[in-house]
Amino acid sequence: MKLSDVFTLIVLSFLVVSLIGFFFDRPILVSYVTSDSMEPTLNRGDMFFINPLSKGSPGDIAVFKMAGSWTVHRIYAEGEDGYITKGDANVATDQQEGRAPPIKRNDVAGTVLTIADRPIKVPGVGGYISEFSQRGSALYAAIALLIMGALVITSDESGKKHRSRHRRKLFFRVKFKTLYAATGALMIALLLISMMLSWGDVTFTYSSTLAGGQREGWYLPGSVFEDEITLKNAAVYPFVYFIVPQGERFEVTTDTHFRLSGNTEERIGVKVHVPEDTRIYRETIKVYAYLPILPEGVIAYLYNRNPYLPFVAYILETGAFLVFLYSVSGLGNEDVIRYRRRKSGLLNKLREAVGL
Repeated sequence: MKLSDVFTLIVLSFLVVSLIGFFFDRPILVSYVTSDSMEPTLNRGDMFFINPLSKGSPGDIAVFKMAGSWTVHRIYAEGEDGYITKGDANVATDQQEGRAPPIKRNDVAGTVLTIADRPIKVPGVGGYISEFSQRGSALYAAIALLIMGALVITSDESGKKHRSRHRRKLFFRVKFKTLYAATGALMIALLLISMMLSWGDVTFTYSSTLAGGQREGWYLPGSVFEDEITLKNAAVYPFVYFIVPQGERFEVTTDTHFRLSGNTEERIGVKVHVPEDTRIYRETIKVYAYLPILPEGVIAYLYNRNPYLPFVAYILETGAFLVFLYSVSGLGNEDVIRYRRRKSGLLNKLREAVGL
């Protein structure tokens, strides 16, 4: 196997693992520090690298989920029920006074890679990653990785600048397979973005007041009312929708999974239990939308496990279709763009003067 093939395999593996991490919100190869609990070993904003095959032992710095959040702390001890963990800067362990249960081995995502007991880290990078992720841009980062991966995998040495000792002719070349891969990756990106742009929230408000019934949207404390909320598909193509009520004060009385054609709408029934506290309340229904290019049963099956999982299926399906088209097209490794960069006359004279 050539060195270039090894490099391509490494890049491809990293891209696949990174995409899985983005979709499932799970640190796999890299992560970053969001608090000061591990100072001075790890500082806020440090990016570090993870060994996902290690479950750790006392003394190791582990990455695990605690209280719904991913945490990086040192394994302080191991008991019958799991690991006792502690931040290097903390006085008490995470489990002291029952603040958190012991960490099971299966809950450990991996351990931090170290050299001579010092973690391998890149200071400050985590701050930029955190800001990027807070903007809901994880999918866009995954798409960027997808396009970069397509370019890296399909590029080869023949597409680089060619130089010789005596004739230094510089060429800019783009081969068909590279252009095809980049275009295909862009198509997949646009497909995913079109769905993500259709995700969002549907909200409605009402008032809990002793003057309930005197105006529209005013209800007596402790009462129950039913209403309808409109969800419209403003696109020209159909979507498969899944809706999830956010909160315990209301429930959806109609189907939470349905299909809408372009420029049509659906009436969503809600049943609201008005709180006793008198004030204005705002309720939210989260909306997930998917293009029906997979069977609806498959989309529903994947969605019920993770809302991002259908995107993995879309990538695989579309990627397989594009590979099939490429294989039957009969086109090979031809140059579709080949441009020779001319050198300036002054540069040529200088080279002639020194005998080049």
